[in-house]
Amino acid sequence: IYEAGKLTDSGLRRYMSTAIQSASILMTNLNRAANLIHSFKQVAVDQSSSETRLFNLREYIDEVLLSLRPRLKKTNITVKVDVDDSIAVYNYPGAISQILTNLVMNSLVHAFPHDESGEISLSAELVDGNQVALCYRDNGVGMSKEHLQKVFDPFFTTRRGSGGSGLGMHIVYNLVHQQLGGRIAISSEPGKGVEVLVYFPTSLKKQEIKV
Repeated sequence: IYEAGKLTDSGLRRYMSTAIQSASILMTNLNRAANLIHSFKQVAVDQSSSETRLFNLREYIDEVLLSLRPRLKKTNITVKVDVDDSIAVYNYPGAISQILTNLVMNSLVHAFPHDESGEISLSAELVDGNQVALCYRDNGVGMSKEHLQKVFDPFFTTRRGSGGSGLGMHIVYNLVHQQLGGRIAISSEPGKGVEVLVYFPTSLKKQEIKV
């Protein structure tokens, strides 16, 4: 049309509008890819490191969940986060990453075993001035009282041979107590999902836990 001299003003405007929209979509997708790669790299570095550093808890949780997005996209599970974006933590980010990853994967394997739709929620707040109370919930199938009493035992699983190693929650327990210097509690009932409460100090500077 341009070469034939038939390009009208309205045609040019339509072309420019389409080009701008296409460029905007491309930039959005490139930014998403860049953010995903950054999250993968940061989380991978933290998981292989045993160093403490200062980080924003909400931003770091978002990074961990972003790194898990490829796995979550294959499910019917939605994740909701309600964490105060002003909480700064000087602790082991690698431990928090591994804890969240294990909790999410545990929910995918055990709480929603048949690809049911469901919800995972994460919230965190400061308590007693210098403690973080992190709450993880899912609305899956839940656990019996008998299973709940054994959930932190090594090699205990109800899904052996179907994706369960029996070490996920045992690892979570040890990371909370040995690295974060915190404590953990879990509650559940059949058909009512699971709630995991993790408490840990906002800073290890004045109370280094590792021996």
